[in-house]
Amino acid sequence: MQLTKNINKKLLKEQIYPTYDIEKKLNCILHFGVGNFHRAHQALYIHELLENNKNISIIGVNLRSNETNLKLIKQDYLYTLVRISKDFKEIKILNPIKKILFGKKDKIEIRNLIASKDIKLITITVTEKGYHFDKDKKLNYSKDIINDLENKNLNTVIGHISFGLIQRFKLNKEKIIIMSCDNLSENSNILKNLIYEFLTKIYPECLKWFLSNVEFPLSMVDGIVPNNNKNSKFFNIPYEDNSIVVTEPYRDWYIQSDNVVLKKILNNKNIIFVNNINFYENIKLKILNGAHSSLAYIGILLGHTHVHEAMADKICFNFISQFLDLEVLPTFENKDNFDIKKYKNNVLRRFKNPYIEDKLIRIAMDGSLKIPIRLLDTYKKNKNKTPYIDAIITSWILFLQHMIVNNKSNLSDSNKEFIINTYENDKENFVLNLLNQKNLFNLNEYQKINLEKNIINNINQIKKVTFTNFLSNLVFK
Repeated sequence: MQLTKNINKKLLKEQIYPTYDIEKKLNCILHFGVGNFHRAHQALYIHELLENNKNISIIGVNLRSNETNLKLIKQDYLYTLVRISKDFKEIKILNPIKKILFGKKDKIEIRNLIASKDIKLITITVTEKGYHFDKDKKLNYSKDIINDLENKNLNTVIGHISFGLIQRFKLNKEKIIIMSCDNLSENSNILKNLIYEFLTKIYPECLKWFLSNVEFPLSMVDGIVPNNNKNSKFFNIPYEDNSIVVTEPYRDWYIQSDNVVLKKILNNKNIIFVNNINFYENIKLKILNGAHSSLAYIGILLGHTHVHEAMADKICFNFISQFLDLEVLPTFENKDNFDIKKYKNNVLRRFKNPYIEDKLIRIAMDGSLKIPIRLLDTYKKNKNKTPYIDAIITSWILFLQHMIVNNKSNLSDSNKEFIINTYENDKENFVLNLLNQKNLFNLNEYQKINLEKNIINNINQIKKVTFTNFLSNLVFK
């Protein structure tokens, strides 16, 4: 029995079926990046609002693949969300997404939606590399951006939104809210600047309207949602669902905005509006995301596959815990009586969840984008006394070397070509050449020399005593 709107609800067990008819709800939110995270996070908040008779819906856009759409069409855009840990289990059937468009095929419909008065909010989860920015957070004129500037079949969220805003300006000049929900410090400010730069190139006539009528609230989202391959039988679900999403019970959504329209749209008690989001944003980026990336490289080099397996390894657990205690937490000032130690302990507990089979290799990819965002500011604030961060960056470099030598085709990184060429052209100076790349490591000369020295020392030590013993000597000294 396939999950569709014709399913016999009497056969459902602990699964909760939605009470609303999404087809009768107004278009309101356009979301770019309908992956597992969006369906477990923002879509859940909207589902809860719909269950309370809110007249809204999500229309999704995917830029790189139409696979999710093809799966969900067969299920009338219904899907199962499993929130689970050792002491919590909840299974809900969600339907907040009305339809999903494909960026490479549906650019006119996407453009018309952005121009429509019905769409009040655009949200985005396309990961860091989806923004196409350079080291200065300016527009990176990649092949995709150049393609979009020529208004071909659009490849980027920047292109789609920019041309949609031009259409909105021409048709009605209505206000609109655009919010990045990605793991970037100052995420929506970065997005605003990139779109502004794009618009400057193609239609500067709308810039004054853009600055006065398009708001970009900052946001911070939190929740661990792996790519899972669990089928219905694993959770004793009495129907077939090819789009099950598995996530942890924990979730956060902080938004910095006083916009009355936005607060009305997202009037969910679990969404927290704050005056200044920087504190919460930095905590999440540097504690959770920083620890996640660190654990990925260390865990892989120790032979682990999943996050929870690595956390069961005493070396890994103690390394991550001490890294946070000694090098990350001291860089934060206390704010709003926030218990930062408790948050750190919750992060470690969440990483241990055996039901969230998050693969380390997934987290390890795109390190050249993630490491500068998640680790380098902490490195600088510690004034170069960072044996743990030194070890983490060493682990990333060893991971890159292993991937290039053994599995080059499966290395996924927006700087993949540069990284591979740098290694293959000059293996002896791979570390120095990486650190010299300002796009990756925006360090002053002293910081760069110090980091290079420590990484080279670490690599030489690992050659002598093995990676496991190297970490043990650091953690249990």
